[in-house]
Amino acid sequence: MTLGITHLVHANVVCADFDRSFDFYTRVLGARLIGQVFEFDAAADFQAILDVTGSVRCKAALLTWSDDDAATYLDLLFFADERGEPVPRTAKQPGLARLGLRVRDMTATLARIREHDVPVVAGPVTLTPMPGRHRHVLTIRDPDGTMLNLMEFPELGSGRG
Repeated sequence: MTLGITHLVHANVVCADFDRSFDFYTRVLGARLIGQVFEFDAAADFQAILDVTGSVRCKAALLTWSDDDAATYLDLLFFADERGEPVPRTAKQPGLARLGLRVRDMTATLARIREHDVPVVAGPVTLTPMPGRHRHVLTIRDPDGTMLNLMEFPELGSGRG
């Protein structure tokens, strides 16, 4: 018996500088804000689901690249302590290694990345994970170092990849 999971709802990206990361994901990568940016003090319920303790102020935005607000979204989060400083995350904590984002046109994507002086980690390279399935992958990092694979799936049209 399975859990009945139907799809990924969202992924969290915790950032050290909210405005810098918001600008990167919206202006550079073209994400759209769902609703509005909101700030709040983490109440007990929010602290429980994120395993956050103590006085923590949060700033958050829900971002999407879809026209459907019910589609998978990116939850951009910033946590600050009582002094307004980012809550530290240690290098010992495992976490998200990378995000894969599908693009329509790798040539246009690479031009936009270069236009905004975003350093390229690798690519674009063409991978063939199985016969007849190709993907062009460009790897960059967000302002906090999260690795992003921008992927084009030329033979799939509008499929998931």
